[in-house]
Amino acid sequence: MDDYRAIEIEAANKYGATAKGTRKAIGDFLLNDDIKSPVNVKSNNILKNNYSPNIISAKRLIKWIEQDGHKLYFIFVNYESTKDGVKYIDDSGLLPFEHLSWNCLTIEAQGWGVIQMPKPLEVDKNQSKKEFLKGLRKAYEVFMDKEAKKMDEIRKMISDF
Repeated sequence: MDDYRAIEIEAANKYGATAKGTRKAIGDFLLNDDIKSPVNVKSNNILKNNYSPNIISAKRLIKWIEQDGHKLYFIFVNYESTKDGVKYIDDSGLLPFEHLSWNCLTIEAQGWGVIQMPKPLEVDKNQSKKEFLKGLRKAYEVFMDKEAKKMDEIRKMISDF
């Protein structure tokens, strides 16, 4: 079993759930077996440098939360990988997606854009879903501007052919 799977299982057990282990699911386990309340476990090996881990596809998040009653939670787990296996250090607890602050998030180029966390986790428990989505819109505008600049550069490069 790889470290990521071990972390998912331990986090799910902590909340009385079973880790599903499917790569296509939006979450790694369901809160109270509720299909509308998946939990996405993000693991961080504290012995390594983790550069801007992928949190979730922006498009996937938007499509999920636009459906009535759908929720999404994250748990950020710190662990160490040892010769004896995984040592679960601590976790953030259950965080509703809308409590993730855009101060620690960005959107980068992968498909329709992926939300990444290039800075340490920052939580805003007072941030509403609407405020989170305003931040998402601003981050998407920054992402689209960067992509437009890349396309302009490519156009310039190939215009001489």
